[in-house]
Amino acid sequence: MKTAIDSQQLRVFLALARVLNMSRAAQELALTPSGVSRCLKVLEADLGCRLFERTSRKITISNEGRAFLPRAEEIINQMASARAMIHASSDWKKGRLRIGASSTACQYLLPPVLREFRESFPGFTIKIEPCNQSQALDYLAEDRIDIAVFTEPSVHSRVNFIFLFEDDLQFLTNSLHPWALKKRINHSEISRQNLILPDRFSDTYASIKAYFGRERIQFHPFIEIGNDEAIKQFIRLDLGIGILPRWIASAELQQGYLTALPLGRHRVRRRWGVLHVRRRKLTFAESVFVNLCRSVLRDLISDAKK
Repeated sequence: MKTAIDSQQLRVFLALARVLNMSRAAQELALTPSGVSRCLKVLEADLGCRLFERTSRKITISNEGRAFLPRAEEIINQMASARAMIHASSDWKKGRLRIGASSTACQYLLPPVLREFRESFPGFTIKIEPCNQSQALDYLAEDRIDIAVFTEPSVHSRVNFIFLFEDDLQFLTNSLHPWALKKRINHSEISRQNLILPDRFSDTYASIKAYFGRERIQFHPFIEIGNDEAIKQFIRLDLGIGILPRWIASAELQQGYLTALPLGRHRVRRRWGVLHVRRRKLTFAESVFVNLCRSVLRDLISDAKK
């Protein structure tokens, strides 16, 4: 009774079929040329045919070897797939998660989410890639990140968007600002205000610009910065007026440092979610991450309404 083909013999055959050179195949496999020759002879004896034609000058694959090649590749691939499946099921708490995120998500969402995520996946390595929305879409396509946390892009044919929640932008002022004292804004004064806005390459800036365009309001940013914490600090110092959602400033609103006022008759809503490549399903760890994002955001929105 013949024994099953040894995987090492198959790897020797595949390497030699690829490079057609005994020394190079040996180098790739970390074997000696005599070791490669020995494995090949055993495999040929087991199969009862010559897989290669060998002369003093060169090696060529035989007809039998050419016919056996796709089967050998299939066997090795199946073995690798089985090994990966067993590894994933027995060690599913280890791995890595590469996250692309806006500055807002990095500051307010990821810290509480990853604190909870670590409890379920203590062996995971987390890599966070701060970026804007356009960069995130490119990074997903390039397999540089696994998922991204952003507001919904206007066009996302390459990715799936998993909706998490919706917020709307409001004016934030120092609590002693005239608008705050009157509890209303004067649209005719907006163009004369010192506006403190997000970085102009952010999706939030684009939404603000589009809103003012629709309302035919001229605006001239006094400060542009891609950091919501800095924006809040500038507003507290009464350096200008910001435009952010309430949930980002819930603590300052409750403490009375800032006042939130609606933009006007029309609201500027943002839909937040998780982006991932359309052709790939979420892993178990990524699905847990999405659910944690939804839970944390629910708490943040609830706190902002108090």
